[in-house]
Amino acid sequence: MAQGPTTGPARPRGRPARLSRERIVEAAVGLVYADPAEPLTLRRVAKAVDSAPMALYRYFPDRDDLAYAVADRVMAHMRFTPSEGASWQAQLREWMRSSLDHLRPYPHLLPFVASLREPAWLPSIVELTDVLGPLDLTDAEAALAVALIGATVVGQATLAARRPPAVGSATVMRGDPQRAPTEAGARLAAVLDNLPSALDHLFDLVVEVTVEAVEGIADGRPTPCEAADVRPACTPGCSPRPR
Repeated sequence: MAQGPTTGPARPRGRPARLSRERIVEAAVGLVYADPAEPLTLRRVAKAVDSAPMALYRYFPDRDDLAYAVADRVMAHMRFTPSEGASWQAQLREWMRSSLDHLRPYPHLLPFVASLREPAWLPSIVELTDVLGPLDLTDAEAALAVALIGATVVGQATLAARRPPAVGSATVMRGDPQRAPTEAGARLAAVLDNLPSALDHLFDLVVEVTVEAVEGIADGRPTPCEAADVRPACTPGCSPRPR
């Protein structure tokens, strides 16, 4: 389940609280959580901590540095408690869904969550490796599985945050006959009519495909790059197995 930012007791009236890196990050997390559509800026954060924007540069050299710290804090707040007695497949489904729910309120932080600059994913990776423990994966296989699962969740969160409304796309296609021939345009319009519902169910399908892919890694089935015999460009966990 997604968790919001933690907040301390209300500050009494009087002199502003002493500025610190911790206070700035907590204020920024609160701003992003309260209004996901509004970009995070130093000006907004400075106002939240009763300070001038220039004062924040003593703690963060630029806006990106602040965003990395905020993303790190958001991920540190993410916790997963698996259902007792559930299979690893069921736990993985729960982990992926709870992670997506946790990331939804932070669309502007997703590029920073995906970065390896800060260990933002470390607590979640520990939980995920516990989920995958029964598979007895090699280090390389575990790394490949974790990378696949993490990239899938962040990718789906990004898609959910960035995709334009699908409703009305069919109307645009029907009103622009030069964009596609009449027959092809009508067929595409029919597909677009069903696109909103398809996108709503996309993550369920992606979760099942991911579970199947992890099962394949554990069972020694060829991964896509092995099946294509793509040897030089394979990831470290994707070295060809003896056939």
